[in-house]
Amino acid sequence: MSLLLNESRGPTRGAFPLTRWTMVRRAVAQPQALEEWVGLYWYPLYVWARRRGASEADAADGVQSFLLRLCEKALLAQAEENRGRLRSWLLTAFGNHLASEAKSAGRKKRGGGVEHVAVDWAAVEAVCESHSAASPGGTPEQAYARAWALTLMDEALDRVEAHYRKTERAELFAALLPALEDAPDWEPQAQIAARMSMSAAAVRQAAQRLRQRYRRTLLDVAAQRLGMSGDARVGAEIRGMLGGGL
Repeated sequence: MSLLLNESRGPTRGAFPLTRWTMVRRAVAQPQALEEWVGLYWYPLYVWARRRGASEADAADGVQSFLLRLCEKALLAQAEENRGRLRSWLLTAFGNHLASEAKSAGRKKRGGGVEHVAVDWAAVEAVCESHSAASPGGTPEQAYARAWALTLMDEALDRVEAHYRKTERAELFAALLPALEDAPDWEPQAQIAARMSMSAAAVRQAAQRLRQRYRRTLLDVAAQRLGMSGDARVGAEIRGMLGGGL
């Protein structure tokens, strides 16, 4: 999907209310915040484990048992702001967890009692394979960074779709969605216009507004989840993650 990060836009927000480290501190104190935090970031860990050669079952078990420890606060409370990027800290903590599990041979039963994230692992594996096919080379760490970026993009798209549904324009969203993906088989604008009782010019304007909303939402989501401010910096970070940079 096109990131749409090079288009002109309105004024930049100066700062965002929820940074990565305030989120960690809230999660330690508030279980609900922890559930949100865990729910957002488990997929890149699964991708990393699979790229390192773990089986589907071992990767799933490893992620679930790691999440259990996070939920018990044994690991999350160790997070410190001066340790650097949350993404890097999380990956290091996960790697240490897997190593400890392997040494003790104490792998928990799949799910490990974790109720915070209900996962359809077969569907996860299908998505993981599709991402691997789209980007077959690279290290596990690069796959992890790319997966993290893709989760941000998915969250942004979900928020945009929710907006269109709330404003009773779900059909328009579905028709214009290929405009975000630069899909070559996008239905001709004239056909969309006829079906939606709009002019071709109105369809073009609607597609442009969708691109702008998605881009704005993606930058806002990424700023929240990465603890950054400034559109240029956030956009560069997303592009770097898609390129596999930690």
